[in-house]
Formats: sequence, C-alpha cells, structure tokens
Amino acid sequence: MTKPVPLMVCTLLILAACGRGDTAYPRLLPTAQALAEPTLPDHAAGGSAAIETATEAEGDALTRRAEALRRPVIEPDLRARMGL
Repeated sequence: MTKPVPLMVCTLLILAACGRGDTAYPRLLPTAQALAEPTLPDHAAGGSAAIETATEAEGDALTRRAEALRRPVIEPDLRARMGL
C-alpha cells in the first residue's frame, strides 16, 4: 500500500512545475543562434582598439623591464674571485 503523503507531494510538485505560458521563464534559443559568434552593438565597435593599444604598451614596458633585469646571476668580479 502506498503512503498518501509522498504521492500527494509528488503530484503537487508535478503540477507546480507546469507553469502557464505567460510566466517569466527564459526564452530558449535555437542551436544555430546560441552557437553563433556574438555581435557587438554599433556604439561598442571602437572600444577594443584602446584596450589593445594599452595592452601592447604594457607588454612592451614589461619586456623592457625584463631586459633591464637580465644580467648574470653571479657578477663577473665575484666569479673571478671564486676562480670559476
């Protein structure tokens, strides 16, 4: 014999999950639209150029800093005193 409470709870959950068409559920997209490349609005088209320029400038600055730090681990005079 089945218990009436779990059966009633399951029935109520099933009925609660069936909403009307005017509820605020997200709209499902077709696969082609979901997998398509995103398009930027017209007002956002030039925004990436400034970011790319700033990123390249920062990368160049980091490269110059790394080159300035490039030197032998053991200084030549210390290496000479060690006899290496």
